This record gives sequence, structure tokens and C-alpha cells, in this order.
Amino acid sequence: VSLNDEVSSAVEVAAREDGMSFSGWLSAAAERQLRVRQGLRGVAAWESEAGGLTDEEIAAGEALLARLLSGVSGMASRVRRR
Repeated sequence: VSLNDEVSSAVEVAAREDGMSFSGWLSAAAERQLRVRQGLRGVAAWESEAGGLTDEEIAAGEALLARLLSGVSGMASRVRRR
């Protein structure tokens, strides 16, 4: 595998920060990218059968993602703390 110097240096830093080897970090990054590609293919297949998502569906999905990434779920925000 050949990487340009800038990318190689960035991977070295990221791998060290994550407590991984250079090769392990690259392998994990490749695995994530392959999962993303698989997911995109799945969405494309679903859309070919069901049609594209509406603007409202996309907005609802983005809102849900924002809540999940912020660590706040609809249920957790309604739970009273004692």
C-alpha cells in the first residue's frame, strides 16, 4: 500500500492516539469504509423498490440522528431524575 507523506503522517498520529498499530488503524478504516459502501448499496436497492425518500422523511431521519449523536433520546429526555 502506498500513501502520500501527508496521509501517512496523519495515520501515524491517529494510530498512536488510538493505541493501534499503523496497519491496524488502516485495516479498521478500510473496514468502516466497506461497511459504508455496503450500507449505501442497501439504501440504493431499497430506493429502487420503494422509491426515494421524501424531504420530510430525510428531515425526520436527520433529526433522529442528531438526537442519537447528542446522547439524548426521546425517552431519556422524558425520564424524571430523582
